[in-house]
Amino acid sequence: MSPTLPSERRTWPRALAAVAVAAMLVASGCARTLPESPTQGAFGPAGEQVTPSPTGVATATASPTGSPTATATPTTTPTAKPTPTDPWKALSAKTRKEFKNCRTTTVGPGSSGACALLVIRKLKAAKYYPWATTSRINQTSGANAILNYQRSRGLPATGIVAKKTWLALASRAPVVPTVLPKKCLTKGVVICVDQAHRKLFWLKDGEVKKTVKVRVGGYNYLKKKKQKKGVWRIYGTANGTWKVYDKQVDPPSENYGSGAMPYSVMFYPDMYVHYSPGFHAVGYAGSSHGCVNVGSLTDAIWIFRHTPIGAKVHVFSPTVT
Repeated sequence: MSPTLPSERRTWPRALAAVAVAAMLVASGCARTLPESPTQGAFGPAGEQVTPSPTGVATATASPTGSPTATATPTTTPTAKPTPTDPWKALSAKTRKEFKNCRTTTVGPGSSGACALLVIRKLKAAKYYPWATTSRINQTSGANAILNYQRSRGLPATGIVAKKTWLALASRAPVVPTVLPKKCLTKGVVICVDQAHRKLFWLKDGEVKKTVKVRVGGYNYLKKKKQKKGVWRIYGTANGTWKVYDKQVDPPSENYGSGAMPYSVMFYPDMYVHYSPGFHAVGYAGSSHGCVNVGSLTDAIWIFRHTPIGAKVHVFSPTVT
């Protein structure tokens, strides 16, 4: 744009200058209603007629001389948030009746009765309890079936059936999708453990090279060497990002004895990827004490041989709100 000469500045009509000022005020949100004459409509500095809008913001219309028109945008009324609906009302009358007496009841390891039986039946239908139907939640297969189901649906893995788990069972909530986090898709070797789907993904440079079924931590019993009595509780596999610091074919163990953790890839104190004779024998009827169990000896040896010291290990559990 060519610069304006002094002579040109002196020859600008004052009316155009006033219009420019008015337009700047409107554009910056500073427009205001001008006073109106008792006998005629209000006019702006350049002769344009100003008509008050219903919202109280002045709207300028073009004058007979062809001055620019400036219109203020009316304010928008915020939309009210929808009232939350009861998800149970979306279920069939038959389903609501089936769960009516249990949805406010808490069921967990050791529970028995009609609500415990309902839990087992629904876990069996969802293929998380392949054993004989029972009206008691035992501390191995029953408790760990609840944990595995909760992880698969993105729920907090508590081992206790309460409000959210009852709703998931009643509504037949779907399994969370398999999506590997970005932390698994980096350069080098990465062991990615998906607790929801009970799978280990072995990746190199962001590409999955091997997928293995695994068993993770859960409801279990442990009596340490110096304890008089053991404890039943959840010994979970910790989510997070770690590094492999050692590998041993048969590491010693005070708690489990020799030969309990063959071909251990050690990525965290008390958390290893290793072959598990117990997992091979009984499957998901039990759980580990925090380690990542591999039920196939061939797969455990492959992981042991191909995973270098310093490799990244990422353990995760997808969640839903």
